[in-house]
Amino acid sequence: MQRLLGILLVGALLAMSPARAELRGRVHVLLNPEAPREAWRRVPLAGAYIAVFWSITIPAPAHAVTTCRYSEFARSDERGEYVMEGPNFVTAGLADRAFLVYSPGLEPVNFPYGGSLQSADDITMAKSTLPVAERLSRIGGYTSPGCSDTKLNDPRGLLEAFLRSLLDEARSLQVDSERGRRDLQGIEAALRRASIPEAKGPIRAVIKSQPGSIQSSPPIPSQRP
Repeated sequence: MQRLLGILLVGALLAMSPARAELRGRVHVLLNPEAPREAWRRVPLAGAYIAVFWSITIPAPAHAVTTCRYSEFARSDERGEYVMEGPNFVTAGLADRAFLVYSPGLEPVNFPYGGSLQSADDITMAKSTLPVAERLSRIGGYTSPGCSDTKLNDPRGLLEAFLRSLLDEARSLQVDSERGRRDLQGIEAALRRASIPEAKGPIRAVIKSQPGSIQSSPPIPSQRP
C-alpha cells in the first residue's frame, strides 16, 4: 500500500508540472592528457553528442522502484556548449541525473582530479586509451542513448547522425573477431532502425475496384407522394 501511494503521489506531482527545467552544459577536450594532472589544459569541444537521463527512485517496503522518467539528446556547438529543454521541474527536482557523451576516439575523464565526480554540466574528454576491441564494445553499447522505458526526446533529429558516427568509428577499428563482428552488426542494425521514418498517423488501406468487378449501387432514397 505504501508503495502504491508513493507511486500515485509522484505521478500526481509529475502531471501537475508541465513547465520545463532547462539544462545547459559544456564539453571540453584535454590538449595534454600525458602531462601531470595539475598541468592539464582543456579547450571547448564542438560536435560531441550528449544524452542526459533523469531517473526517479520510489522507496517501498520490499524494494525501491527506479524508473527513467525522461531523456534528451543534444550536441555541443563551436563553443563546446549545449542546451536541453529538460523534463518538468518536479522530475528535475526529484530525479537523479546521469549522462552519456560521445565523440569519435574520445572518452570522458574525471576533472580536475582523479576522484572528481563527472557531471553533465561540465564534461571533459580525452583520447581513448582502450584496446581497439574494448573500444568497439564500448561504443557498441551506445546504440540506445535513451531510457528503456520512455522514448528519447530528440528535438534536433540527431540520432541517425550519431549512429552513423558510431558506425564510422567502429569500421575504422577493424576488429577481426566474432565479438567484434557482432558489435559492428549491432551498430549497423541500430542505424537501419533509426533510418526508417516514423509513421505520422494511422495507416489506412484503400481498396480500389478492378475493371469488370461488380460494385454495389447506393440505396435509392424512398420517395413519398
